[in-house]
Amino acid sequence: MPEQITVSAVIIRNEAGQALIVRKRDTTLFMFPGGKPELGESAIDAAVREVSEELGVNLNPALLRLVGTFTAPAANEAGHSVQATVFEHPLVPIGEPLAEIEELQWTDPAAQLDELAPLLKDVVFPALLAGPRMIQTLAVFTGSASGKSPVYEQAAEDFARTVADSGRAIVYGGGRVGLMGIIADAARKAGGEVYGVMPQVLVDGELAHPGLTSLEVVADMHARKHRMSELADGFVALPGGAGTLEELFEVWTWQQLGIHAKPVALLDVDGFWQPLLSMLDHMTDQGFLAPQFRDSLVVASEPQALLDALSSWQAPAAKWSAGSNN
Repeated sequence: MPEQITVSAVIIRNEAGQALIVRKRDTTLFMFPGGKPELGESAIDAAVREVSEELGVNLNPALLRLVGTFTAPAANEAGHSVQATVFEHPLVPIGEPLAEIEELQWTDPAAQLDELAPLLKDVVFPALLAGPRMIQTLAVFTGSASGKSPVYEQAAEDFARTVADSGRAIVYGGGRVGLMGIIADAARKAGGEVYGVMPQVLVDGELAHPGLTSLEVVADMHARKHRMSELADGFVALPGGAGTLEELFEVWTWQQLGIHAKPVALLDVDGFWQPLLSMLDHMTDQGFLAPQFRDSLVVASEPQALLDALSSWQAPAAKWSAGSNN
């Protein structure tokens, strides 16, 4: 398996819809502006810094829109693959190339130039031309315990296998214990890609799963959740404890605020989530949760039904926006 390089990249388009591409010194292939995050940097921070260093342009982080996370063979490092978190930013004035950038060029995504890096030519540009990106990577929140009933372990295995068989990848907290470990094991056994994100303190405690597609080590729990949200196209909570609830409610709140427009779902194993759903209905009845946000939460008891619901999901109008009443 090729060694993986993690990068952040930014798409900037001109009025004609052409994308800005750059060629580094002593290389032949064009790529998007961007580069590798430094230690402790988020993908957004890395994108802003790299574009500033390469182009002398100060991007507004609030205007960066996540396009997705894509993997392809590395353009300039043989035997490596690149996993790129790709953002899009509105057009800004572009000056002369700086740092190691030798050449700038604007290109139509449909042009398919021979000089494009594999990430652009084979993955990102085709995805842009295909329209809105389908759900390819699911963030999974679940327990570091297995629960008292064997039904939870079986459901975790079935879910992981269904996701892997659908061609989707899983990103999760990187653990080897509890339902977390069962999901990773089952997905990998079924041939699926599983990406872990874990704080250094938990890696030091020997809780990391040794058999993942890749494990990204971050500074703390906050960075872990942020990175998982960047990598995922949607979020699914299986049975779990306080940590699972905390992760679930954070990404669901972000959806309501318009920070992202990705589906959030519950796999309701043996009625596990019914008490929570009753509480959410009570919140809605009492006027603390808008009906459109209560309805936006996907709930299914079977893995395939859940994936089907995610594929047809439509984002609600964000809270406080013109299209929302709350």
